[in-house]
Amino acid sequence: MDNYHESKTARRVAAIAYLLFMTFIVGGTLLSQQNTSEPKANESEELRSTNHENTI
Repeated sequence: MDNYHESKTARRVAAIAYLLFMTFIVGGTLLSQQNTSEPKANESEELRSTNHENTI
């Protein structure tokens, strides 16, 4: 293969590796944000239920 085809293959491999890496980073960030927001939602629901019980 000539240099053009070898570099084209290398660029494709690098692009796929980059996409996989970025997918891993972005996916991990989204999962982390969802996990940290769920306890806050549960705490606010618990506070509402305890406030509601106190008023009854």
